[in-house]
Amino acid sequence: MSKMTRILVLDGSAAGDAAHGMAACVVQTGDAYSVVAQTQSAGKQAAEGIGLLAAQVLAQAGWQAGAESQPQLVGVVVGPGSFTGLRASCATAAGYALGVGAPLVGVTRGEALRPQLEALVTEAGACDGWMLVTAARRGRVFVETGQGVQAVALADWQPPAGRWLVAGDAAETLPMPDGALLRSDITTPTAEQIAHAVCARHAGVLSPRDALPLYVDPPEAKLPAAGLRSAPV
Repeated sequence: MSKMTRILVLDGSAAGDAAHGMAACVVQTGDAYSVVAQTQSAGKQAAEGIGLLAAQVLAQAGWQAGAESQPQLVGVVVGPGSFTGLRASCATAAGYALGVGAPLVGVTRGEALRPQLEALVTEAGACDGWMLVTAARRGRVFVETGQGVQAVALADWQPPAGRWLVAGDAAETLPMPDGALLRSDITTPTAEQIAHAVCARHAGVLSPRDALPLYVDPPEAKLPAAGLRSAPV
């Protein structure tokens, strides 16, 4: 009989109009992944309150504190995406992992979607690769490929040569020359896809990555209008 692994999955990465929070309890049995319980709520507030969503799905799955069954692995989407959503979801995931003594694993949106995107690239043929485009602020987007993530200003975007599969919740905003792209309606990884990437990283199939927010841009900080307080005497 195949070994079963219980995985708590959290995703608060989506930003802008697509912002939402998602929590799911997923079971891995062999090569198959099945959702036992899942809840999702739209809006920035949902991502910030992802702890409540996690508590709901754990109760629905019977994996809550004190229950006989507990998560054996905690996975979280580390970005790219919402600064606040990433901070909240990564902190919540770390708390649950510590509480149940389970490993904590982080994956990016592109890592979770990569098998599906690469399958579409292969199916399309004569395609140089994929880009996953997600919303950022101030006229910018995050562009993730198999080589990493960058934040780009749409006004300064220089499309790479070749033909690309472009997906993501902000794919329509990315200027590309006619005939240079294939658009996909794939936007957000499913709980099963996230769990698959989490297990791949935990097994060493994917290279190591800390389960910390992937901040493509440095955090913004402004000095108080009245200046800094004097040092204590």
